[in-house]
Amino acid sequence: MATSNTLPRAIRASVPSEQNGDGNLAQVLESLDLDGTRRNLQNVKAVALLNPEIKSIAIERGRQRENGQIMGPLHGVPFLVKDTFVTMDEMDTTGGSYALLGAKYEVESTVISRLREAGAIILGKTNMSEWGWSRSPKCPNGWSALWGQALGGFHEKQDPEGSSSGSAIAACMNMASFTLGGETCGSILSPAKRNGVVGLKPTIGLTSRAGTLPVNPEYDTVGPISRYVKDCAIILQAIAGRDEHDSATADIPFDKIPSYADFYSTDGLVGVRIAVPRSIYNVADSDLEVGVAFREAVEKIQSLGAVIVDDIDFNLWKPGSEQREGVFGNVLLREAFEKFFGQVETHPHEIKNISDLITFTKATLKEHASDVHITSKDDEFSIIKSRMEALGEDLVHMLDTHGCDVLLATSSADLPLDLGRLPGISVPLGLYSKDRCVVTDSKGLVTEGPNIPFAITFTGRRYSEQKLIAYAYAFEQATLVVEQNKDRLIIQPGKNLRK
Repeated sequence: MATSNTLPRAIRASVPSEQNGDGNLAQVLESLDLDGTRRNLQNVKAVALLNPEIKSIAIERGRQRENGQIMGPLHGVPFLVKDTFVTMDEMDTTGGSYALLGAKYEVESTVISRLREAGAIILGKTNMSEWGWSRSPKCPNGWSALWGQALGGFHEKQDPEGSSSGSAIAACMNMASFTLGGETCGSILSPAKRNGVVGLKPTIGLTSRAGTLPVNPEYDTVGPISRYVKDCAIILQAIAGRDEHDSATADIPFDKIPSYADFYSTDGLVGVRIAVPRSIYNVADSDLEVGVAFREAVEKIQSLGAVIVDDIDFNLWKPGSEQREGVFGNVLLREAFEKFFGQVETHPHEIKNISDLITFTKATLKEHASDVHITSKDDEFSIIKSRMEALGEDLVHMLDTHGCDVLLATSSADLPLDLGRLPGISVPLGLYSKDRCVVTDSKGLVTEGPNIPFAITFTGRRYSEQKLIAYAYAFEQATLVVEQNKDRLIIQPGKNLRK
């Protein structure tokens, strides 16, 4: 057990306190021992790159604040981003692969530019499952060839889940006020669950994907991970909105982005009709500790004024039954990668398509992409797409049929959020007991064990983020599980600053 190790923590404050200038960010970063930071981060390998300009930028933000020059609502707030977001600075954007090391890009990620314009400071980039877990199913969660194996901080060799592994670990360990992740199918919500933090998966198209490494443009989205619901709401406010470089954002049904940061209240669950399908109870009950905690959460939510609707179930969707058809995602992965590689301005390895990438990595992508001989324009693809869309619509159909506002589930339940392009927010629910038996996967990572967190997810209709934030905030404030989580880390965040 790595109980003697400590991790440097650049800032202890939440987003609101940083907005108010309470964190003395410039002073903290000015004294930060970056070499020591790099050495200590090897314990969990959450952070891949540190921005070499953070000290000078932080000092400048501090001077601006002193002079009354506030850039925006996130002035001086430090954040970390998954290594899929293109940044126009000295940091690489690699997707965790040597294949993109040294590559130069034409434009910066839209959401990164928006955060910079709001005054936020990018501290660095986080580790991830290589290529968004598209390299091979044989690769463990949180592993990339370039940055190594990221690990959760609650148990030795803990599976951090993925693919936004490093972003969730960094948020849990207070390495920044917030982090950014990306999700195709579970890549924000799953690591948030296992690292005891809040993950917000926006509706596909609410946040721009322009300038981010793609996996499946039908289902890709980007969103915040942080310790508290309020932080995620504030960040969503900053990054949401239409973008001419991402056609999916044209579907946003409102001209003015809702004030997500105003949609939280401890009374947020009063009168809310919450669907808890029978199959969700079955998933929860398959793990005794999670099942007990989930049922207690349902009772708690009911005591907060919600109406529980539980004599219902899905029509088509069967959680955990492997209904997604791999060929659908593989076709889009291949085409998305080739489009992305075409946007690389300078490429040291001259990779232009999946075949080039397979040759370079000598890995197992061939099993998943190069053997697919259809394209997104073929009839066979359209048939598969229709089946996937029907599965995605099943969740909303159930909500509509029973007059429900939201679906509640354990975060380990397999839900078609991707197929329905739906939003979801994961909130800490509890931790496994100290005498929990250790379970490892085939790759040697611990998936269950003492003190490892688990969570619940609120899922709603497209563009219902303001409601989900209200529900999640009310539950979070009534339980405050996140405060328990920080005391169970075996690698404790600490002040590792050079005096």
